[in-house]
Amino acid sequence: MKSLGLIVATGVLAAAGCCHTAPHAYIPIEQASFQQSAAWQLQTPRYDEDVRAVITPPIDWRAERLKTSGHHKHQVWLSPTGCTAYGVLHFFMPLPVGQQLALLGFMSQMKRSEGEAFLLSQQPDANLPGIRFVAEGGRYKIRANLSVDGWQGWVVYAGTLRGKPVIDDELELAQRAREHTKIGPAK
Repeated sequence: MKSLGLIVATGVLAAAGCCHTAPHAYIPIEQASFQQSAAWQLQTPRYDEDVRAVITPPIDWRAERLKTSGHHKHQVWLSPTGCTAYGVLHFFMPLPVGQQLALLGFMSQMKRSEGEAFLLSQQPDANLPGIRFVAEGGRYKIRANLSVDGWQGWVVYAGTLRGKPVIDDELELAQRAREHTKIGPAK
């Protein structure tokens, strides 16, 4: 459990984004849902084998280098300001634990990594299926969806920096990307 929390939280927290002063199943997504104003557009949905999910990053957001270990792969996209992030973390667990244990491991690692961790809210969501949660650590606030399937799991999130103004348009866009992300194998 300790390694699960380390894997999940390290990936999320390390790439939740920072503000720069200078620089369970796969569900097909209908293209029609992506015809919005330019300020709200997401990229065309595509399957990403690294994180085993159909992803929809916001247009013009910069992909960070893929972070990997023997137990996880984590892809992050940063907003143009660098203050907001959309991320997908795919991880393997040493045992097929449930969502609550995976969340506890995540929070434990967040506390170790950031010095503090507060689970602000959580609720099961049959539409994921999984848990929606909001958590704050020393530096970051994340709004995440956590799902597990046997020996593997995913955290898909929209993250912002604590102590900095939240850029509402960026957060809304990261949350849209999160909600359009579909986890699982390609079909």
